[in-house]
Amino acid sequence: MLSVDKSGVLQPGKLWWNWFGEQYFVPRYTARPTSEEEVCAVVREARKLGLPIRASGAGHSNPAVVPTPGVHIDLDDFNQVVAVDKEKLQVTVRPGMRISALTKFLREQGMSLNNQGDIDRQAIIGALMTGTHGAGKTLPCLSAQLVGARIVTAEGELRDLSPADGELFKAFRTSIGMFGLVVSLTIQAVPSYNIYKRSWNTDTEDCLGHLHELLDANRTFWFFWLPRKESADLYELPGGVVPSKATRDFDICHMRTYNAVPVAEPAPELGPGEQFDHSSIIYPNDYVPNFREIEYAVPFGRFEECFAEVRHMFQTKYPEAIYPVECRAVKGDDTYLSAYSERDGYALSISGPLEEWSWGMLRDADAILDRYDARPHWGKHHFMTPERLERIYPKYDAFKRLRREMDPDGVFLNDHLRMLFA
Repeated sequence: MLSVDKSGVLQPGKLWWNWFGEQYFVPRYTARPTSEEEVCAVVREARKLGLPIRASGAGHSNPAVVPTPGVHIDLDDFNQVVAVDKEKLQVTVRPGMRISALTKFLREQGMSLNNQGDIDRQAIIGALMTGTHGAGKTLPCLSAQLVGARIVTAEGELRDLSPADGELFKAFRTSIGMFGLVVSLTIQAVPSYNIYKRSWNTDTEDCLGHLHELLDANRTFWFFWLPRKESADLYELPGGVVPSKATRDFDICHMRTYNAVPVAEPAPELGPGEQFDHSSIIYPNDYVPNFREIEYAVPFGRFEECFAEVRHMFQTKYPEAIYPVECRAVKGDDTYLSAYSERDGYALSISGPLEEWSWGMLRDADAILDRYDARPHWGKHHFMTPERLERIYPKYDAFKRLRREMDPDGVFLNDHLRMLFA
């Protein structure tokens, strides 16, 4: 017999798909809450009907973290600012707020995020819960900026979480929505700053030869390895408009440095390949969702060795592959499922076209990365198994134990997550 919602808090299920169009489903019910009370009511009604629950933000994750046969909670309308504490430089917002809206609001309040990734269209809660990051060897991923949250538990009750919750909070910060439904979150910001950005192209050998010098000398340094001449066009990376030290038009690196400048200081005179603006403007880039991606972080000290294998794989086995490989250093943290848990890391983002053959290429890259105990970005495709996670995450078993304590009936699991974390 089909379950029936008699409360009115659930609506008939609607088709949902993610940014890339790779994940899509129609749940039994859809809910678009705009208050904490509505989220509590949705969870309680779902429990009465015996249905699992998954929530979505902006749909920027590649894996099947959202699809559910039960209740899909769409947080897109739950996106307001709740409170601002200018003395502590903290802001509390609803989970559906996009990063772009958050950073714009922070700028108006004289604040900035300490760091952010190169896409700002995600919902802030999705970015935090999947371990999204920016770049910089002294800068951890976004979840380190989370200092508080209010969640609706699997019983439909409100609960506040903070660093005072110790190990639970460390596990919660990157928990892919498995500990409860976040209804507000508090972010630690920093005083507003501008960024002076420089971009140029150079030979890969030159990039690697000066890698640690560039990492040490700049707040943020990252590069894109471009295997082919056409590679830059796929990510809309500037080509002829930036200076180039490259001696060829293939197997080169697009280089970027970002350095913070107090907002009170005047803008410098800019040359070719240079930009200057507020952090909220400089960090994000535009990407067309025309690619399939994995992103793993290897231990910081093993990056060059791993990158050499990935580069060799492309040059010998997949010479036709043209998507850039994005490489970013990130500081370690104490979040249980962060790719940087208890170690500094270097992320490699490897992409291919949305065609069947690219899965084989990504699996070959995965085999290389696995030899380096690489850990996944949870918002990107990956090939994890429970055995592999137990090997590469020191707190994997502890995370599963806490997940079971928070949600013993698996209300917030789906097929994808159950396989890995039940």
